[in-house]
Amino acid sequence: MAYEHEIWEAAHRAEAGVHNAMSAYSDGTFSEEPAITGGLVMALRDAIRGDSEIAAGNLVWSAHILRSSRGVAAEESIYGADILFHVIFDAPDLRYSKGLLVQAKRVEPEQEMTTAAHADLVDQCNKMLSRTSAAYIFDYARSGMRCGSAMAIQGSSDRHLYRQCAWTPFRFFWELFRCFVGDSHIVSADPADLPIPNILQLIASDRVREPITERARLSE
Repeated sequence: MAYEHEIWEAAHRAEAGVHNAMSAYSDGTFSEEPAITGGLVMALRDAIRGDSEIAAGNLVWSAHILRSSRGVAAEESIYGADILFHVIFDAPDLRYSKGLLVQAKRVEPEQEMTTAAHADLVDQCNKMLSRTSAAYIFDYARSGMRCGSAMAIQGSSDRHLYRQCAWTPFRFFWELFRCFVGDSHIVSADPADLPIPNILQLIASDRVREPITERARLSE
């Protein structure tokens, strides 16, 4: 497909960002889920964008954190999600704008969730899935993060979350950037449209074109 190499490289950069965030969790820099999630969003932003913008092949990638806040437990209880990813790809051979929801949990590879914790996770999966089928679980572990489908986890009685999350971070972001996952009905990263605690917008523009100024538009 068009831009396959650039997408592959961007997914590896995202994977490196995840590794940095999980290393900070492992060494005690972050301990609780909200702090880990905030650190992950920032690490992904830095990995994708670098000091300014990363030019890879024919694409220029940029990343903007449009929202990262605490004290929004009521919103999470409504939507079941900790993170909204919004991705814009604007190039002559590939154009899309889409989003997906993520709920984060902190469960080690050999750890079995309690019955109550698992029931709570299933409830959060149901809330996300009531809005979109593009809903995922990030399992934070000291050995590394894994990603899983909220639909599959919602339908399973297995309380070993880590083994339910079958994708590596590279696989998750590779599929996301290739346009194989995501919901085109999530049309905006504006927090007012879908108030989620953390929103990360990722933009890839053809380097011979003017980069999209979505963040500026949203602030108008």
